[in-house]
Amino acid sequence: MDLILLKGLFLSLFLGFLIGLERNISFKIENEKSFAGSRTFSLISLFGYISAFLTDKLFSNFIYISFFSVSFLIITAYFLKVFHYNKQGSTTHISAFLTFLLGILVYFNYHLFAIVTTIIIVTVLNLKPMFKNIESRLSSKDINAAILLLGMSFLILPYLPDKMIYFINPYKTWLMAIIISSLSFLGYLGIKIFGEKYGILITGAAGGFVSSTAVTYSLSKLYSKLNNQKAIFTYASAIAIANTIMFARVLVEAGLINKEILKLLFLPYTLTTLLGIYLSYRLYKKAPNEKINTNFIEKNPLSLEEAIKFAIIFAVIYAIVHIIGNKYGNIGIYLISLISGITDVDAITLSLSSLSKQDLSLINASIGIALATISNTLFKLSIVWFFSKKDLAKTLTRFFTILLVFFILILILTLFVKIYVYTS
Repeated sequence: MDLILLKGLFLSLFLGFLIGLERNISFKIENEKSFAGSRTFSLISLFGYISAFLTDKLFSNFIYISFFSVSFLIITAYFLKVFHYNKQGSTTHISAFLTFLLGILVYFNYHLFAIVTTIIIVTVLNLKPMFKNIESRLSSKDINAAILLLGMSFLILPYLPDKMIYFINPYKTWLMAIIISSLSFLGYLGIKIFGEKYGILITGAAGGFVSSTAVTYSLSKLYSKLNNQKAIFTYASAIAIANTIMFARVLVEAGLINKEILKLLFLPYTLTTLLGIYLSYRLYKKAPNEKINTNFIEKNPLSLEEAIKFAIIFAVIYAIVHIIGNKYGNIGIYLISLISGITDVDAITLSLSSLSKQDLSLINASIGIALATISNTLFKLSIVWFFSKKDLAKTLTRFFTILLVFFILILILTLFVKIYVYTS
């Protein structure tokens, strides 16, 4: 017997066995009955393999007969499940169809494709509890928000002019709105899906993607109403990780716009993020086993109103930076960065990253982004001092001081090396 045929035969059996094994385990956990287990799925895959062989060597139409035969058996099994057991669900039956096709793929030497497809099938089947959890937490408004994001990306963006019109580039302005909306939406989903299950740090991190300023303000206010001092590290760790994620978010935003500025900012922002994660974890280890209140982020941040609002903010900052940069040079850029960073570090980051591809140097853009990051961080520390208790403010002052001093030192070192290499 041909060795290649033998290898394909055993591969098809193995792939079918993996899918059937997952189905067996899943039904045992749920205490349900299935029409097919590991042996049946192995045979279905083998049937597909042999059908392809017979079609190729003997009878060109045999694969159609075998496909309809398998279809008849699977469909019959489905209707028996519905009418006899009064249960819905066709996941196993669809998996059986795919298993039959896997056998055909293996015969025609699409081995890698068949293996990858099997991995995807088993993974999707095994993620049933997570999918149920996601479905239970999401609402129709969340689906509408996802559709809105797709519409913003594929129905509006392609038709906007990519040129300056009175100091504003409509295409780039709307692109920035899409980027921020996407990050905010992902962070929001992270809170809804994983916040309660995985605890404080992931909730704070997801909140950091949405708005570290909102997390800082909300948790500061919540802690100010508590009489339990043991919860200080619970709230401090959540605020700390949210503000740490802000550094990672700025790096991602800058890199999405300009890969060259990413090279310059990568080291200071990445190392600061890692340090912030470590310090946040130290705070978390001191906290009792409590979960933070996530009600502050229950509203979906993705809406057309919010996208337009951010687009206007970005367009105004972009135009101001462009005008002041041409009139006052680098000093004007730095001043705008400090001021705009207080309220919104995202808009100035995206503006400077975009301008650095045109008439603004990478070093000046990097300094501007860093100044906005520093002013934004100091502003959030002032929020804690103003709206919360002193013990939380003192704890976070130590965190922010270490983080900012480390960030500034690494940034200066990076810029010094860049300037030295450039002038050499």
